[in-house]
Amino acid sequence: MNVAIIGAGAVGSASAWHISRRGYKVTLFEQFDRGHRLGSSHGSSRIIRKAYQDPLYAELMNEVFPLWRELEEAAGETLYNQTGILVFGKPDSEYYHSTRETLMSLKENYDILGHINVAKRFGGFHIDPDEEAIFQPEAGYLLADRCIEACLNLASGNGAELHFNTRADLSLLTQEFDAVIVCAGPWMPNILASYGFEAELNARLQRFAYFDAPMEPGIPVWIDGSDDHFYGFPDYGNGFKVGRHLYGPAFDADGDRPSDDESLQAIAKEARRRIGADVMLQSHDCVYTVTPNEDFRLGEIPADVPVYWASPCSGHGFKFAIWFGRLMADLVDGKQGVGDWPRFMVK
Repeated sequence: MNVAIIGAGAVGSASAWHISRRGYKVTLFEQFDRGHRLGSSHGSSRIIRKAYQDPLYAELMNEVFPLWRELEEAAGETLYNQTGILVFGKPDSEYYHSTRETLMSLKENYDILGHINVAKRFGGFHIDPDEEAIFQPEAGYLLADRCIEACLNLASGNGAELHFNTRADLSLLTQEFDAVIVCAGPWMPNILASYGFEAELNARLQRFAYFDAPMEPGIPVWIDGSDDHFYGFPDYGNGFKVGRHLYGPAFDADGDRPSDDESLQAIAKEARRRIGADVMLQSHDCVYTVTPNEDFRLGEIPADVPVYWASPCSGHGFKFAIWFGRLMADLVDGKQGVGDWPRFMVK
């Protein structure tokens, strides 16, 4: 079977690895350079965690962690750095309390810490006296760009053909291949709209920055359970990374990209509050492809051959990319169907 894949981001590359290792011929098309910075998958790090509000995603992580370990073993390099995670919030924080309830319901181990214990245990990291924290050890960060490269290199070693700077025409691919996988990130809304789908996907600009701070570098990854949902990483060589999981301006992936200086100012203020950062070393833009309820999206486009598409999105999908790659292989194999995941289907 000859399988075409559109998109060489996190899900497209993982799909290429999983499908090619099953003995299928894979041809991958990416419209930009290898490792480009215009989509949702670029950059050096992403948080990986079981500490979720939603039990579905927390439970799926029991499948996800072993898949990343399997990729590490196949690639012969470390891709997941375990730091644990701090999730904290005030007494009225729904995010904090629902995350704690999910961990409790799944019988996951975690510690509950007050502001003094957090500061002592994690080098002066600051939460307010009226905030409480969960520390859950099975969390950390993925080396995002290395994860994608590992998948691409392994797929290539399995015989996959990788075509960069090549914008594929889906209608032509359905005439030349036995199955097509579409993992186009923020370009998915345009592709689906051209086939009459309203998938409620929107591209949104996001910003994050790296800071110098008087902290021990090995703090956990962290998430603030307030409505702003700031998050951060330890210093793994570029400084302490801080961002905000609050959607920025909407835009068309094929159009001009907006600016969002207000977001960067808020991130700098939070970095100063939590880790004492007073120097911003660098800032970057990235893209979220979002749905109204932050669920992922999965579907099939009617064609003469199977055409499956996936958008594990809304700013928390990278950690699931390796799982979606396996799912795409199962769809091609006929081991699973899109209907097996009704929550991800377009209603």
